[in-house]
Amino acid sequence: MSQQEMLDRFLEIHSKIRSRFPQIEQDVFGNKRIYLNSGAGTLTVDFAIHALASKAQSSNPQPGDIDPAEIATDLLHWRVRQFVTDFIHARKPEEISFHFSTTHALFNLAYSLRTILTKESNLVVTDLDHMANISPWEDIWGLEKGCQIRRAKVNGEGCLDVDHLLSLIDPKTGLVAVTMASNGFGTVVPLKEIIPLIRKKSHICLICVDGVHHALHGPIDVQEMDCDFLAFSGYKLFGPMLGVLWGKEHLLRKLVPYKVETNKNESPYKFEQGTLNNAILASLEGALEYLLWLSDELAMNVEQKIPLRRDKLRFVMNAIAEYEGKLSQLILEGFQRLDTNTFRCYGITHPKRILERDPTFSFDISGKNPKEIKKYLWEEYGFHIACGNHYSAAIYRHLGRDSICRASFAHYDTLQTCKSFVEALESFSN
Repeated sequence: MSQQEMLDRFLEIHSKIRSRFPQIEQDVFGNKRIYLNSGAGTLTVDFAIHALASKAQSSNPQPGDIDPAEIATDLLHWRVRQFVTDFIHARKPEEISFHFSTTHALFNLAYSLRTILTKESNLVVTDLDHMANISPWEDIWGLEKGCQIRRAKVNGEGCLDVDHLLSLIDPKTGLVAVTMASNGFGTVVPLKEIIPLIRKKSHICLICVDGVHHALHGPIDVQEMDCDFLAFSGYKLFGPMLGVLWGKEHLLRKLVPYKVETNKNESPYKFEQGTLNNAILASLEGALEYLLWLSDELAMNVEQKIPLRRDKLRFVMNAIAEYEGKLSQLILEGFQRLDTNTFRCYGITHPKRILERDPTFSFDISGKNPKEIKKYLWEEYGFHIACGNHYSAAIYRHLGRDSICRASFAHYDTLQTCKSFVEALESFSN
């Protein structure tokens, strides 16, 4: 299927896609709105909502291997682990653990690395990342352990300064923490090209990837990237609030996380403090099932059906990336038509470079504070955007800002929404 055929098919079924998101037209209070805050949390798909409600009513709290209800719970856990394994192209479901949030998962991971990292290790974080992939390393290994924490810069285009990153790495670098995409600027980091360069500089270096912001926008393949750890969030993938952590099996065996004495000392159990939330896991499964549904809908005109779940997930995430590229193009072309003395869009702004960014746009309007802009867009047009630091180091550290406006799009948004959004911005300056 060509790019144009894929776009045409997406547009053909877009009303069906939108119908699967109950809050797509209005919030729970009945207020009509256009939701442009998917970077802070996507809308929840009906698959995930129904799965959560059903499992909350019917599931047995604990897994087991005797009673049918506990067997069903055990099967649920492993079914969802396997689903995630396919989604990120991991090797085994035992490599997948579930956490309260991605931030919690990464703090847990940072502490667990006490058997691998030492006080002599240095660690590298980036000013492009969400703080969830910075603070665990700075707090636990910098403040508590006394390790040197080095910070890779962001360049003027809002991209990771790869040369500066590589200059910070030496044979004692024990870990590099890096994002797949900036939640502040939308910039996609070319990890497939960068990770081999990192490994050449330090043979012992571990690489921890924050996949949260990119997970809804394109495919993830941990084997292809050859990272060591990766985390993402369910509530930024059309599902529930939980964190998912993946790690290479041989590394997970070496890690020592917080755990109670009687918990199994093996992965994934040793990383999961307390009883898993079965309804939440079922909801994550529902969100992933939605992606399979969307894959089948998009591939309806493809002569040869896609047989494997992993291939279906890759197909649909590539299709989403293609469609969202059109959204990004419309936004960036819109900003190019605006007065540059009044409007500023941060990050990569050339419409021909849409493959280098996700549809997340931080912006300023001269003479207007972010909260004032957010209020205007809501009250006059019903656009729901965000303002603040967004827990983004790109904004808080690189720009030195406490607050900035951010509009973040997803595949359920329409092409007309992009055009209307730019027109609404322009009207504010008049």
